[in-house]
Amino acid sequence: MKQKTIIIITGILLSVTCCAQNQYFQRYDDSILLKKDNDALIDDFEVMIKQVSPTFSFNGLSTEIPDRFMPGMYLHRTNKIYHITWQTGWPPMQNFLTKITGTTDSAQLMGMLFFHGFYFPHEVGHALQYHTQMVPDNKYDEEYEANVMAVLYWRSKGRYQELQQCLTLARKVLAHLKNPVPENEDQKTYITQHYDELLKDPFQYGYIQFSQIAQILEDTTLPDFKTYVKRYFDK
Repeated sequence: MKQKTIIIITGILLSVTCCAQNQYFQRYDDSILLKKDNDALIDDFEVMIKQVSPTFSFNGLSTEIPDRFMPGMYLHRTNKIYHITWQTGWPPMQNFLTKITGTTDSAQLMGMLFFHGFYFPHEVGHALQYHTQMVPDNKYDEEYEANVMAVLYWRSKGRYQELQQCLTLARKVLAHLKNPVPENEDQKTYITQHYDELLKDPFQYGYIQFSQIAQILEDTTLPDFKTYVKRYFDK
């Protein structure tokens, strides 16, 4: 009986630990937890890549949590991924997200799904591009490939429900956003040439990101994570 009780308690503790370590797609109020969870994701990403290329390393890639608003991003000169807590990110994003989703509740859901979930492996995808010297020659493809990596990573973790929610919201907001690329302009060339300008306008940049994400999530021809990763090493 005593042994059985210990087994049950151990199982409960493992379950609690698993849940505590798996807060992705939820709001992060704690900068320490945000860094811990994203660093764990980076480590997991590297382990999965090593199954394709055993000598690969992110060379100490880690997460930095700034105390001022900035978009989530990977900077290769510091080899860090920058993410912000809910308290830092929500106030400047609130009006934009509420306007494109229609309600405060849906805006908060979108913030959690994308900024504290979907985009975690997206930024690691950018790091992979730089560490393999396989950065695309245009900004459209650079973002597209990072979005593919995010989708395939979360699929490998069984997060289909969250990805479906991302697709539903992406479709919803695209109805309120306008394609910033003028007619008769090459999409990849225009976005590359005006990238910094587009990045400053959440309505224009949002269209680019969410249209890509919807397209990728609806693509039934994508391979699994490991198969896709091989392209970065088949030089």
